[in-house]
Amino acid sequence: MSDRRRLSPEDRHDQLLDVARDIVEQEGVSACTVDAVSHRAGVTPQLVHKYFGTRASLLQDLFRREDDRYQAEMRERLADANSFEDVVRVFVTANFDQLSSATAIGQLRVLPEIAAIQDDRRRAGGRSAERVLVRAMTAEYPTSPEITEFVLRLGSAASIEAGNLAAQRQDTDRDRDIDDAVRFILAGIRELAGKPTRN
Repeated sequence: MSDRRRLSPEDRHDQLLDVARDIVEQEGVSACTVDAVSHRAGVTPQLVHKYFGTRASLLQDLFRREDDRYQAEMRERLADANSFEDVVRVFVTANFDQLSSATAIGQLRVLPEIAAIQDDRRRAGGRSAERVLVRAMTAEYPTSPEITEFVLRLGSAASIEAGNLAAQRQDTDRDRDIDDAVRFILAGIRELAGKPTRN
């Protein structure tokens, strides 16, 4: 369980974040304390404080790292998308896999101090994957920026909640649930953007 070998500062930083991620996913955010991370990593609490300062900073760094990974994976998946439906499917799948309450990033993103980081990143334009979705929707359904943002936020919330529901069920068929969520979101987009639903 412990890792007492000598690690470079970068490797130690990543190792501590890995431990924090595992604690959040297995036991919840409230269980992720400096003491819990140090105990599980086999290091002193002082070492965790040296790298992160406070528990809040640890959770914020964990969120940033996981969000960077999420964004990188999205960019990679979006490179293979050939239609608006493909783009929506990439986002729904990512929300199922990464943003449900079963994941660290899914649990962290609802914390008030993390919401501020998300807003700062969005304002700074660091969400290139989201810009791809906005461009794809605008090309498919020319609407105002306000309607586009409204529709995309509703669709995102719907796919995250579908992922949460799927994570709670034992007998779930992930691919079927993703297909259902994609169809639901596309129908909603067509309705709100003023295009009739295709049969």
